[in-house]
Amino acid sequence: MIELLITCFPLLLRIAYLRFRKRPVTLYNVHRALFVWIVLFIALIFTVEYYHPDTRDALIPYRIVPVVTEQGGTVTHVAVRAGQTVKPEDLLFTVEDSSETAAVASAQAGVEEVKSQLEVAKAKVTEAKHQLDEAKAVLSDANLTLKNQEKLRDTKSPAYSLDKYLRAKSAQEAQAAEVAAQQSNVTTLQLNADRVLPSRLTEARARLNEAQVTLDKTRVHSSVAGRIEQLTLHVGDRAGQFVASPAMVIVPERAADDPPEIIGGFSQTNSAVLHVGMPAEVACESNINNGMKDTVLAARVTRIQDVISTGQIAPKGYLLQPSEQVRTGDLVVHVKLEYPEQQKLLIEGSRCLVQVYTTRISGSLAGTFMGGVIEAWALEKALIMRMKVWAMLFVGTGLGGGD
Repeated sequence: MIELLITCFPLLLRIAYLRFRKRPVTLYNVHRALFVWIVLFIALIFTVEYYHPDTRDALIPYRIVPVVTEQGGTVTHVAVRAGQTVKPEDLLFTVEDSSETAAVASAQAGVEEVKSQLEVAKAKVTEAKHQLDEAKAVLSDANLTLKNQEKLRDTKSPAYSLDKYLRAKSAQEAQAAEVAAQQSNVTTLQLNADRVLPSRLTEARARLNEAQVTLDKTRVHSSVAGRIEQLTLHVGDRAGQFVASPAMVIVPERAADDPPEIIGGFSQTNSAVLHVGMPAEVACESNINNGMKDTVLAARVTRIQDVISTGQIAPKGYLLQPSEQVRTGDLVVHVKLEYPEQQKLLIEGSRCLVQVYTTRISGSLAGTFMGGVIEAWALEKALIMRMKVWAMLFVGTGLGGGD
C-alpha cells in the first residue's frame, strides 16, 4: 500500500545508517525503526480513513408500486405487457364482474323505479290540487247559498224557509269538510313528492354508486406513470389482493425535479467529519468499464440522515434489549451527482462505491500545516478509490471468483 511506502522512511534511514557504519543489519538493530514505521503507518491509516471515509454499502434506491386488486376474482383480460409504459388511469387488467354488473343493473332499476314513482306522485299532486280547487268552488257556492238564506231569515222575508236554510247549512258544512279533506290530501301527496320520494331516490342513487364503485374495482387502473415489470398475471389466474404477492409492479417515472441519488451507509464514527456539501466521488458497478470512462463521477453530500435505523422501536410483547441488535447500524448519507448530464449513467438499484473527502478541517487542526496535509491527502484516497474500481471490474467479470 501507498501508506506502507510513505511511512517506511525511518526503517530505510536506519538501514542506510547501519550500512554506512558497516554494521550488520539485524532485527535487533532495526527494531526501533521498525516500531516507528508501524506507528506511523497506523497513524496515517487512521488519519486518512477518519478524514476521508468511504463505503461500499451504497446503492441507488428507487421505489416500486405493487399492483393488486381490491376486488378478488378470476382475471378475464390483461391489457398490458411487461416493459410497457403506462400513464395514470390506464387499464391494467380486469377480473370477472358478472355479479357486480348485475348489482349495478339492479340498483339502476331501483333508481328508475323511484323516478317513476316520483313522476306519478307529482301528477297526483297536480290532480289533487285541481280537485281542491273544484271543492273550493263548490264551497264558495254553498257559502253564498247559506248567506242568502241567512239574509232572508234576518229580514224575515216571506221567501225564507227553515228547511231550505238547514239544507244550505248542511251542504256548506259538508263541502267545508270536503275542502279540508282535499287540502289534507294535497299536503300528504306534496310531502310524498317533495321529501319522501326524493329521499328514496337519493338512497337508490347511493346504492347505485356503491354498486358502481364495486364494479369499478374489477377494472384495475394504473395510479402512476411508469413501466410495467414483473408481470406474472394471465387470463384465468386468481387476482391477488395482497401487496406481498402483487399481480405486477410499476416502476414509476422520476420527476424532473427528483433526480436519482445515491445513499451510502457509513460508520457512525464518521459523523464527526461528514457534513452537507462535502465533495465526494461515486463509482457504481453498473457503469464500470475497462476504459474507466464515465466510471468515477463527481458528487456532493446533500443530506445526512439524523437517525440510525437500528434504534427503531415497534410495539412488541417484550421490552427492547439493545444487545439483541446484531449490527450497530449505519449513518445514512445521501449523495447527488454534481453534473446533471451524468445522471443518465446511473442505473437505479445499482450498488456503488462512495468516497468522500474532507476539504474543511475544523477544530485545533484548522489552518495548521497538518490540517493542510490531511486535506491534500485526499489525492491518495482518490487514487486508492480508482484501484478499488479496477478491483470491482476484476471481480465483476468473474476473474476474482465473482458470479
